Amino acid sequence: MNNILVLGFGVASSSYISLLDHNKKKVSVIGTPYDLKKIRLLQRPYKKKYYSELFFSKNISFFEQLNINDIPKHSLIIIGVNSNGISWAAEQLRKLKKTCTILILTKGLHKEKNKVITISDYFLLNTNFKNIVSAAGPCLAKELIKKTHTRTVLASSKIENAKFVKKILENDYYHPDITSDIKGAEICAATKNIYATIIGAAVGQSNSYLSAIEKNKYHFNAASALFEQSLREMLIIIKKYNGLASTVMGPAGAGDLYVSALGGRNSKMGSFLGQGYLYKKIISSQMKGITIEGAELMLDVGSELLRIVGQKKLPLAALLLKVITKNKKLVIDWKKFIN
Repeated sequence: MNNILVLGFGVASSSYISLLDHNKKKVSVIGTPYDLKKIRLLQRPYKKKYYSELFFSKNISFFEQLNINDIPKHSLIIIGVNSNGISWAAEQLRKLKKTCTILILTKGLHKEKNKVITISDYFLLNTNFKNIVSAAGPCLAKELIKKTHTRTVLASSKIENAKFVKKILENDYYHPDITSDIKGAEICAATKNIYATIIGAAVGQSNSYLSAIEKNKYHFNAASALFEQSLREMLIIIKKYNGLASTVMGPAGAGDLYVSALGGRNSKMGSFLGQGYLYKKIISSQMKGITIEGAELMLDVGSELLRIVGQKKLPLAALLLKVITKNKKLVIDWKKFIN
């Protein structure tokens, strides 16, 4: 039986813990400082459940903090924090005397001085862990919890690491592919949130001839055009970072973008922007207190990304950055698309 250590207990990590429980793996879960309330509930022997949807077996143990003496020797560590928690996760990894393979569920990019780097590069620079795998591709947590058929990508510069993690996770409903294009997979996983926001704006940007009610019904032609342009821009970004075009056209790129554009927080933000609402109004009213990954990514690294890749090459990304940072109305210029 593999012993797995999971750092963080958010939505994504909880779905993977459920998967590991199904696979009869022994798992130790360490909560971040923001997870303590949930962790304490699950430490009670009479209440082994989470949000009434998840029930865990005795193979899953929950801890408030990392205590090496309490945790069995592990063969895999899973990083399940959001992008704001990567420094905390790196701190936990530095406490461990031995290294093993780590799997990163966190999606995003990180600004290091004047560079935009991937999350795996961040851990390479800030810990002793070198065997790193990143999970990418369409994987809605609620669907994984419900055991729907899910096809993702496990990416590592050392393909044997991806194979190792695949053997632990794969089962009758979870079907991961493997690739050595870890940069491409991670960049797709991050940037798809930017473009899902733009695609969501099709609801209000389909044309100027329709009424507000009609725009909610007739926008799929516009969304399709934005989807295609989004893939073009993702290809340009991937090429700049020496990733593979096939990654953009696979589950990590087109597949994940499709799922994100269908609904979710980024698409919802886009729909409000497309209808003429301003970003500051949305985050203080309609989407108050909700994490919107695409918007946060643009605020964190958008300017640097456009500087590195070229603003004229990424008209949709440039538009979203302007709309968010300058609190302007979103108006798509359909003539600026890349041919």
